[in-house]
Amino acid sequence: MSAEQWSVLFLMFVRITALVTVLPFFSWRGVPALAKIGFSALLAYLLFLVQNPAPQPLQAHFFLHVLSAGSEVLFGLALGFAVMLIFAAIRIGGQLIDMQAGLIMSSIFDPQAGSHVTLFGQFYYLFAIVFYLSLNGHHMLFAALARSFVLVPPGGAVFQASLVPHFMHFFFQMFVIAFQLAAPVVMVLIFSDLALGLISKTVPQLHVFMVGMPLKAGVALFIIYIIFPYFAQVLETVFNQLHGNLSQIIGLL
Repeated sequence: MSAEQWSVLFLMFVRITALVTVLPFFSWRGVPALAKIGFSALLAYLLFLVQNPAPQPLQAHFFLHVLSAGSEVLFGLALGFAVMLIFAAIRIGGQLIDMQAGLIMSSIFDPQAGSHVTLFGQFYYLFAIVFYLSLNGHHMLFAALARSFVLVPPGGAVFQASLVPHFMHFFFQMFVIAFQLAAPVVMVLIFSDLALGLISKTVPQLHVFMVGMPLKAGVALFIIYIIFPYFAQVLETVFNQLHGNLSQIIGLL
């Protein structure tokens, strides 16, 4: 290959590496860095062979080439940011349920995430990853990545101040999705708190705190068991929204 083709391949590798490092599973601490780099290099080489992008003239100065690589890093991180926000929203939804059910005190340290996680939050997060893979969502993600090299050639990403409101909208969207996922269980738990409050006024001898803790946990489990068949349908809608966000980011850049 010529020097121009090596330059294009390197920029493709940089964009893919920036995206892979923030994706679920690859962002876990237990995944070796060599595995991330090797996967990114293999994917970049395969996309290079399939698309065969036109070689671009080399930059006149090395500093300009560094700026092109930096723009590819930001582009890959922007795509990964959209993916990360959706899965973070799903985890936050589970954490809201834990908070309302009184299970926030049972949080455990997750060495993969490097932070404390709650029971339902971690369950929602892991289930979302497995369900996303079962829907072949990773195929659509890599297809969007391949399409980005057609719409935005390597080194051709342009970042403007007008992009900030769109990313703020994605950030606000994360909390909306989290509240929507947690709303059915949280609403039932709020009514459970009201019922326990009335019982405590009616029967003062009853220790509501001791009775309410296991009761609220049981109610949360029961409600999740009821809505779980519909939870998959909601996640499918959320993932379609994710792919729409990726297409929007690629179009903006």
